[in-house]
Amino acid sequence: MGELLRAFGAMIPLTITAIPYALLGWPLLAAHRRRRQADRFSASATAAVDMTLALACFLVLCLVTMPVTGAQGSRLSLEPGTDLRLALSDGANLWQALGNVLMLSPLGALLPLRSRRLRSLGRIALGALAVSVLVEGTQYLIQAGRVTSADDILLNTLGAVIGAALSKRLWHRLDVRPPVKIPAQVRRVCDAPVRLRVPRSVWDERYSSIAHPQRR
Repeated sequence: MGELLRAFGAMIPLTITAIPYALLGWPLLAAHRRRRQADRFSASATAAVDMTLALACFLVLCLVTMPVTGAQGSRLSLEPGTDLRLALSDGANLWQALGNVLMLSPLGALLPLRSRRLRSLGRIALGALAVSVLVEGTQYLIQAGRVTSADDILLNTLGAVIGAALSKRLWHRLDVRPPVKIPAQVRRVCDAPVRLRVPRSVWDERYSSIAHPQRR
């Protein structure tokens, strides 16, 4: 447990500090979106998802760049299965493995709610794999004192896929329905000749007899 607190202990006060800002930004963002959207539930729900995504990305960024106290540089562990065997034999490593699973699971669960292109477990897996490789490479380049491991990449990808699978039933709940198109009224004029049968008055008959005597 001491090793776990040494690696992730600094994230606890940072998370406690960041959560109130996310809760404060949620109603402000929701109120801004209600001006453009008629559906109040959709505005509030999308604002909550976006603020949660922003909070998760912020915490991941801080975790990547925050150095480990007392560590002497970063180490490489590119052999798959090494950290998993240690996790099964040691409780601290087990908690660290669970943390790697949970690190990208919010992104895998929430990103399909906001992007239709990511509504596939395969695309989520590829995206999480790319993000995990970027995270592990950044940890090694800045020498934050963490272990750049192939198992961490696999566990991060697995966590994102698990999060996407758990939220799969909710992927279409926040879709904004397109406005109903009302067809414009088209006025059509009949080109066919129209014959009006109007009864002739007595005056018309008298005028016709005077003007055209041959028609009598």
